[in-house]
Amino acid sequence: MVREIDQIMQTEAPADRVRASILIVDDRKANRVALQAILEPLGEQIVSADSGRQALREVLQTEFAVILMDVQMPDMDGLETAALIRQREASRYIPIIFITAVSADEEEMFQGYSVGAVDYITKPFSQSTLLSKVTVFVELYRKEQLLRKQTRQLHKQELEALQMKQKAREQKLEQEKIRQVNRMLEERVQERTAELEAFCYSISHDLRTPLRAIDGYSAILEQELAGDGLTAVQDSLQRIRQSAQKMDELISALLALSRIARAETRLSTVNLSDLAASVGEEMELGGTDWNGEFRIQPDMTADADPTLLRCVYSNLLSNARKFTSETISPLIEVGSSKEDDGRTVFFVKDNGAGFNESYAHKLFQPFERLHRVDQYPGHGIGLATVLRIVRKHGGSVWAKGEEGKGAQFFFTL
Repeated sequence: MVREIDQIMQTEAPADRVRASILIVDDRKANRVALQAILEPLGEQIVSADSGRQALREVLQTEFAVILMDVQMPDMDGLETAALIRQREASRYIPIIFITAVSADEEEMFQGYSVGAVDYITKPFSQSTLLSKVTVFVELYRKEQLLRKQTRQLHKQELEALQMKQKAREQKLEQEKIRQVNRMLEERVQERTAELEAFCYSISHDLRTPLRAIDGYSAILEQELAGDGLTAVQDSLQRIRQSAQKMDELISALLALSRIARAETRLSTVNLSDLAASVGEEMELGGTDWNGEFRIQPDMTADADPTLLRCVYSNLLSNARKFTSETISPLIEVGSSKEDDGRTVFFVKDNGAGFNESYAHKLFQPFERLHRVDQYPGHGIGLATVLRIVRKHGGSVWAKGEEGKGAQFFFTL
């Protein structure tokens, strides 16, 4: 018998397992002590009750893996106690093994099974048989507990997954709301910008009519007064005409800037080297009027609007030509470089008058000038036009320079 008990105990679970609770119910102390001694090698928690009522109290406090219960007990027998245990939801499925000193008839056994009994053991019994049966129910209990734990973990994981999905869904909705708000803001900005540009165009156009009238009537008066010796009056009329013509040029520049802002961008692969060469030829760079060196890096290409990019190079090369007019050996370079981040940076450099780099932020603002008009004439619109075109291509533009040592203008597309 000892060998059989040892064989049962060889499959014992690791030491860190959760101990199962076993309830022994018998009104005789000697029987309870004997059963406890038999079950002790299992290493589980053994709880004893000397009556049915005490057994009910224990069941309320503890979850048991199996109950060993005597059938014949005073006051409340085993069958009554089992029936009351079965009525409670939390204890309804606890397996109950009835232990009886007399053989149970079929009616008693049927009654026992109906109130939750899983087996009948008649005294005297084999200790190994009892241990085997109890061990089965303990292992079933332990597996049930493990299954519950795994189920809870699975439910927790499912809940966490659902929460993550919900959070992702909420973030997606929030991002969509942000995109909608951004689209609305962009549309409003575009509407306001279009309104302002239309207003600017209308005002500029309307201003030209009275200015041209002033210039025209001044010209007529100048002709009528010619030869009458009214030199001072003629000088005043010439000043009026010059001012009107200057204003007309500024308005023309504003209209050109407005047209650039409203122009639709049509992208294609553009050979910027050929484009810069064509603009330089129109400006007669390298001709008799500008005796300098004009260098162009070959095979520069980009996806851009060719008409707008022509305007960029026209303004940059025009500035370079203008500000190298007093340089002894003028040099203008057009090229590009590859940055570490993969961007291509295009540039136009010259060795002309240059500028104070601390004022570089003013260069691209309309009508801002860093040199005197009488020395380097212009309207202050060219670089503002370059800025708008480059931004329409999603790029950026900036400048570097030093007074008397030239200027460098860079842009990306």
